[in-house]
Amino acid sequence: MLTWGFILLVFGLLAEIILLCNNFDMFGLIGELGFGGYVAAFFDPANLTTGKVVAMISLFVFILGVVLYIIGRIKNKGAEKNPIVPEKVKKYLRDTRGEFKKITWPNFPTVVRNTLVVLAMCAVTAVVIIVVDLVCGELINLLMSL
Repeated sequence: MLTWGFILLVFGLLAEIILLCNNFDMFGLIGELGFGGYVAAFFDPANLTTGKVVAMISLFVFILGVVLYIIGRIKNKGAEKNPIVPEKVKKYLRDTRGEFKKITWPNFPTVVRNTLVVLAMCAVTAVVIIVVDLVCGELINLLMSL
């Protein structure tokens, strides 16, 4: 419960920060309407947008994460070690860091060569699609003229 609470808390908080950064105009609205007026306008069903729904969901996830985290901390009170960041999360980050050290990054000429191969294959695929489209179009025109 502690781990899930921590994960939900972090992801909910990150989502709220991202949504806050995308809606800087809200500070101007708070200045115009006052905080109470802004909250009333935010929850007005007539002005419901996808961004507002996502903000409400991420706020719910954040609050759920805080509650689960607090319950997990209370349940682990008797344990010898009661870290703020759960051990599973620390282990995951440690393992991820170890895997990143194993990555062999390509040099610049390899990147250029692979990019050219991908672009060439995209061009070949586009030509094949165009030819098939033209042939199918002509067959349909031929069948329609009969």
